[in-house]
Amino acid sequence: MDGMEVQNILIEILYTTINDIKNNDSVKQKITPDILLSIYQLAKKHDLAHIVFDFIYRNKIKVCPKLQEQMQQEKIMSVYRHELMVYTYEEICNTFNEAKIAYIPLKGSVIRPYYPYESMRTSCDIDILIHEEDIKSAVRILETRGYCFKKRNYHDVSLYSPNKIHLELHFNIQENMDNLDAILKDAWEYAVPVNSTQYAFSTEFFAFHIFAHMAYHFVSGGCGVRSLLDIWIMEHKMGISHSCAKGLLQKAGIYQFSSEMSKLAELCFTHNKRDVFFDSVLKYIFQGGIYGSRENRISISKSKNNSSMVYALKRLFLPYKSMIILYPVLKKAPYLLPICWLARWTNAIFNGKSKSFISEMSCVNNTSAEKIKEIVDIRSRLGL
Repeated sequence: MDGMEVQNILIEILYTTINDIKNNDSVKQKITPDILLSIYQLAKKHDLAHIVFDFIYRNKIKVCPKLQEQMQQEKIMSVYRHELMVYTYEEICNTFNEAKIAYIPLKGSVIRPYYPYESMRTSCDIDILIHEEDIKSAVRILETRGYCFKKRNYHDVSLYSPNKIHLELHFNIQENMDNLDAILKDAWEYAVPVNSTQYAFSTEFFAFHIFAHMAYHFVSGGCGVRSLLDIWIMEHKMGISHSCAKGLLQKAGIYQFSSEMSKLAELCFTHNKRDVFFDSVLKYIFQGGIYGSRENRISISKSKNNSSMVYALKRLFLPYKSMIILYPVLKKAPYLLPICWLARWTNAIFNGKSKSFISEMSCVNNTSAEKIKEIVDIRSRLGL
């Protein structure tokens, strides 16, 4: 089955759904039994399988019983997760309101209500920003309500609610990229009050954060098709254009990226018509899944330096900025970097991750010159 054909049909299904088009006979005619499974698998990779089910059900397209059961289960789970998310989010907000802890809801929690139906915009976790000085008290209060502390990362504390919903409680929203963090570090300066404890980002900073987060994931191997849906919703339903954040985007060096991503979202979900370049960008996004793929990350890295040896050394000796994410203690004690390298290697050996590294290096050596050139062209056009 041609991957580009599957990709294009999924985009048409998303286009139909997000524009609330009741019937789309041209798409229905393309969905044959042999291609539907491939569409479902690609959609599932991007946590969009429930949308495919809605389209199939609404258009009365015949499906084999086994696949129908799988898609129906995805739909049920998306609604179930949404209800848990909403309940947990409201519980967290009420907790912070009562404790007088200032907070800012991030990303999906803000965008979700603008989708045609809220459960369409799935999410793996809840993201909320609070002041760093409030972290200890916030965690302590949540723990008294049954939340389980998992770990502290370089920009958030990870917790799980009693109903197993993941909360990323941010004390900053930096992405470990200097050009982005120069602006993201001042996030609270762009906050405006909603009530006594809840705040929201200004439209300028909200748009900047959406594109900055997308750029971070894009250069890390992929950002997911859901990011494009968010951009379209932000610009068409929330009335927030990327151009309103032009100053911040230019300062961070991602204005060209934001303009091209805005154009791609427009081509996908308003016009449903793209050229060869944007199809190649879309292919990269689809291949990366929600969090980016190893193949995309390798291609990005080799597009900067086409050397397998350099790649291997960089993976073995991760730079200080990357090691901070794995070992936050380095922030206070950077001289421990060699010890942390050793700890990482030891952990990889004893946890069986050395096989994964060997497999990764095999992928590095097999990355084609054509793939690398394609990535170079994409990065150049996007200004990355």
